[in-house]
Amino acid sequence: MGQHNHDPNLSGSDKLILAISMTLLFAFALLIVGGAFLFGFAGLFQLFSVQYETKSSLISYIVLLIPLTLMFEIATMTFLIRVLPRLRRKWIITISQIGISFLFIWIPLYLTDEWIKGITVPLYTELVAASLLLVLDSLVEKKHFKE
Repeated sequence: MGQHNHDPNLSGSDKLILAISMTLLFAFALLIVGGAFLFGFAGLFQLFSVQYETKSSLISYIVLLIPLTLMFEIATMTFLIRVLPRLRRKWIITISQIGISFLFIWIPLYLTDEWIKGITVPLYTELVAASLLLVLDSLVEKKHFKE
């Protein structure tokens, strides 16, 4: 009790250097991940001929899309847990699961497009992106459940 774990090998200045180094390393990692998202979305938008006015509108799009997607992912799981057990036929369950998942993937894409004024994403691009995300999500789920 009352015992403090102090490393006798590190002086105060060493601890300060270590803390600054770790902070810089963490900031660098965030910068790399953020850059990957930025260039990934910029490439995807270039592929689909999506026009955006400035890089800040692209960054705003990404910053808004991520939390919206997380919120709708939670809503999807909640909705599927409540609806699917009430269905009896396997094909109805499968079609319902695909439809609900697609809808809840598409809604954040649509809302983000509507809220960010500097980007105009055509509806067909949103639908294609939602379809690709649905396929990727199902592949990740199947691989996750097989292990």
